[in-house]
Amino acid sequence: MSRPLPIHGESPLVSVRDLAVTYDGEAKPSVRGCTFSIHPGECVLLAGPSGSGKSTLAMALAGIIPRSVEGVVTGECWIAPSVSKPGKIGYVFQDPESQFCMHHVDDEIAFGLENLQVPRDEMAQRTKQALAAVHLHVHPHAAHARFSGGMKQKLAIACALAMESELFIFDEPTANLDPTSTRMVFAMIAELRKQGKTLLIIEHKYEALLPVVDRVIALNNAGEQVGVFAADEWRRLSQGESGTCLHPNPLPVFPTSSPDPVLALCDLALTYGGEQVWQGIDAQVGRGEWIAIVGPNGAGKSSLLETMAGLRRPSKGIVKFAGRAITGMSARERYSHIAYGFQNPEYQFLYEQVADEMASRVLGDDIPEDVLHALDEFGLAEHAHASPYALSQGQKRRLSVAVMMRTHADIWLFDEPTYGQDPASEAQILNRLLQLQADGKSIVTVTHDMNLVQTYATRVWVLAEGTLLYDGAVSELLERQDILERAHLFDDIVPLSDDGPDPSAGIAPEDVTTALQHAPKQPSWPRRSPVGKWHPDVKALTLLITAVVCMCCWSFGEAGRLWALVLVLAFAFGWCHPGKMVKRLLPLVLVYVIYLWAFAANAATPPGYRYVHWLWFHISWYGLNQGLLVVMRTFATVILAYVLLVTTDGTDFMVGLSQSFRIVPKMSYGMMAGMGFLGRFGHDLETFRMARRLRGREGWWILRPVTYALPLLSQSVRISERLAIAMEARGFYGDPANAWNGRTYYRQVSLRARDMVAGALTIATALVLWLT
Repeated sequence: MSRPLPIHGESPLVSVRDLAVTYDGEAKPSVRGCTFSIHPGECVLLAGPSGSGKSTLAMALAGIIPRSVEGVVTGECWIAPSVSKPGKIGYVFQDPESQFCMHHVDDEIAFGLENLQVPRDEMAQRTKQALAAVHLHVHPHAAHARFSGGMKQKLAIACALAMESELFIFDEPTANLDPTSTRMVFAMIAELRKQGKTLLIIEHKYEALLPVVDRVIALNNAGEQVGVFAADEWRRLSQGESGTCLHPNPLPVFPTSSPDPVLALCDLALTYGGEQVWQGIDAQVGRGEWIAIVGPNGAGKSSLLETMAGLRRPSKGIVKFAGRAITGMSARERYSHIAYGFQNPEYQFLYEQVADEMASRVLGDDIPEDVLHALDEFGLAEHAHASPYALSQGQKRRLSVAVMMRTHADIWLFDEPTYGQDPASEAQILNRLLQLQADGKSIVTVTHDMNLVQTYATRVWVLAEGTLLYDGAVSELLERQDILERAHLFDDIVPLSDDGPDPSAGIAPEDVTTALQHAPKQPSWPRRSPVGKWHPDVKALTLLITAVVCMCCWSFGEAGRLWALVLVLAFAFGWCHPGKMVKRLLPLVLVYVIYLWAFAANAATPPGYRYVHWLWFHISWYGLNQGLLVVMRTFATVILAYVLLVTTDGTDFMVGLSQSFRIVPKMSYGMMAGMGFLGRFGHDLETFRMARRLRGREGWWILRPVTYALPLLSQSVRISERLAIAMEARGFYGDPANAWNGRTYYRQVSLRARDMVAGALTIATALVLWLT
């Protein structure tokens, strides 16, 4: 074992001795025997196979374990006071899907700055600089929910950069990034090192980083530290020059492919959210081919793969399998021929135990031998009883691929199949795909790994600029400099120098100033209605009290007068669109119609009131009147709730609770993050339905709301837990979380006298109309 390189003259920022981390409920530690120090200005690479505990060790060093994640940390772990304060450690998590607590780009970046108590006047400029540094060319107020995985990863890095932390921890920062973006991140890391920042990096494709890395801390499969190496020594070991081949990667032997198309794409186009994603896609997949789909982040590669699988309906064109339109095939027939792997492996998990996932049924404690053998082939046998959501990202990917391998499809569609894998695990997955190809199966993979493309693909599609720029041989693509530039496909493993990126490589990032000059322009926002300009929390309280008054109406005269007030608030002052309101509330209207019929047909009629006996119903005007009065009372509250939702920015509402009413941020911001599942509900439901359709578990339509409810709730709980961890990693603990004045605020939600007056007048009007 190599000894750490001695660094004299400065105390370490982080120092650990015999550190071990054991999660609650686990018998064995995930990481153990770690002894090392990280000094100011060092760039340290944390290396090891997938599932070796690299992320666990990083979270322990950042204090996330045990502060936010339950676990036991033993041994010594000393953190310098300068980095132990909130926000002094900038952390980029491995999973870009679950580290955002706000809804817009500028709010997301400003969240960390607020925790650092950065003055509000500085936040906008730091936000623009951070976005320019990662080349995320979106408007600062853009909603990031629909960003691609790579765009979300860039935003996560921008959040860390804006905080200007003392210690940066990057956990797989180039996951899901195209080659040019990967190169940009590596160059950014080199620049941070040049600035004297302290860096801890977890990265599987680290070769280009080694020139700027001072030391490498290596873990083995069991989570044990096996050594601390100089970068040159680690390069020799990783390349097998010392007799140890740490990264086996056997070369494939291609079978002969057939020109007969197994899948045909005919004039496909996709429009999403009113914007054209891509159009004019005409291509074919031959039997026995391995096609790689490449292109820049946000080009729509995942959407194209989903369309090919029949999971997303194109705006134009058709997809044919063996000459038949896939839309004319039943889901069971379609997915007996087509296998699909999501970019995020969690999307296709349906069970709460790894072995159950592999078997596609609930097994209990007794696991069949064939299931254990299949898990062992992918290095997952010891996790058979664990939750698939508790695995590392690399292990989740291996599990999703292993589950797919148990099907007998003709064409296999994979979105980033090697994401988060160490070289050995990557070779294992790719060799299994080669076996399928050798059996005459067709493989289509979305990937950003150009080495994989050159080594394995028989053909490559380049998707960029809203269309298919290239469809042909890999060797010919490498000669097309114009296509490589337009699609961000430059080689991402050109080594960096200590001074930053090599200008001769031709892919150095643009100057930040230039990037700022080309930032997207301010979009034109619609004018806000008078109700929309109210302080959101005053408005909520006003509409709530008005709704209570509406519920107290006992005559049609009272209800009619208050309905007039409700309609004035909705349309005259709230500017609600009548057509949109009817469309959105139509399901409730149908419920109320049934409710009204139930009252009219079943209400107990007092003596003296006439009724009509029909079948087993007693239909009366008395029941109809009583039902109509109840409907008027309750539906008025529904309209007021609708007005609140369409005229209120959720972020303003939660921020206003802390700014104006001095609610502790931990409660207000926590509510906003926890309620984020409402905004994700449509996406989560759509994805869950896709996964169940692929796995043949869609079920009878009338039972779907019941069968979907628990998994969706579990998903929301898991994401909320991860959000809480991500928020604390960005300094949301201590005073910034527990005191309303312990942070600064990017958004100013001021409590004005006119808001109070407007609220009081509205409530007074409601009371007068009720009491008159």
